[in-house]
Amino acid sequence: MSIQQIHEGIYAITTPFDKTGTVFLYLLRGDRVALIDTGASDSPAAVLRPALAEVGLSLAKVDVILNTHAHLDHSGGNAETKRQSGARIHVHRDDLRMASSNEAQVAFHTDPLRALAYPAESIRERTEHVLRNAGEPAGADVLLKDGDLIELGDVRLEVVHCPGHTPGHVAYYWRREGVLFTGDAVQGYGARPGSYPYYFDAPNYRASLERLSSLEFETLCLGHAFHGGTLVNAPVRRGAEGRAFLQASIGVADTIHRVTADVCRQRPGDSKRELALAALDELLYEMPQLRVRQTGFPLLAGPTLLAHIEAVSADTYPVKKVPDSI
Repeated sequence: MSIQQIHEGIYAITTPFDKTGTVFLYLLRGDRVALIDTGASDSPAAVLRPALAEVGLSLAKVDVILNTHAHLDHSGGNAETKRQSGARIHVHRDDLRMASSNEAQVAFHTDPLRALAYPAESIRERTEHVLRNAGEPAGADVLLKDGDLIELGDVRLEVVHCPGHTPGHVAYYWRREGVLFTGDAVQGYGARPGSYPYYFDAPNYRASLERLSSLEFETLCLGHAFHGGTLVNAPVRRGAEGRAFLQASIGVADTIHRVTADVCRQRPGDSKRELALAALDELLYEMPQLRVRQTGFPLLAGPTLLAHIEAVSADTYPVKKVPDSI
């Protein structure tokens, strides 16, 4: 069973994609029906249609698409879901470029790899992965900003801008019920054993964690089954387990930055690749890691380490982003 009720009117949908990936989408049934994220390009047909049928719905009944961010595994199903339903797509304005252009999305994922001198084959494989799963760019019907309200009848969601993983990443907060949908804004040690958290702006990722940890919530709904903070790496964590996971995520980011900053001070003449690999050597004693032979980095670690190297250079960690609604 790929769909499971986690709260009155809320269902988690387990969504495999691209052979080895899994993303978690959320169905909200208020007076209007909403999907938080739509998965990869094949997710509507392969997963969403049969999952919704299990609870007596079809894609045609979806009224609203709420993207946490515009990455391929969260928005790749937007175009097909909209075709089947006519649902309006909601994306934060800072992610509109990626939502509207696969070329922009490829650049977002691969530019850091070039900066770290990844092998050409690895960059090509990453490019193919993005294009295979991103689907047809669907843009946005509604551009979100921090503080917006999404009215679904009895369900009322607040938009919380939490950049870091992407510039326009948002969380959706049902304050009355204490339910917080964070997508990939909170990642612990990363989504797979030995991998790393995956973000492109270290200061704002850290500031977003701090902001989210200040919210009162009982149920934390993640975009992946991220590791860390609790014994069981479940995508839905409740009560103290949810708060522990947020604090663990802050600790992971701070550990990466502390070690990266030490390496940058000790090796001022090194290239970004040399600094990142040296930081990994030291982080081996602080965090689990499983390196990919082809690149020398743990899965997804490159952009994250580069983000911390750049933050050290600019002396901007941590920094709080002024909410874009002000």
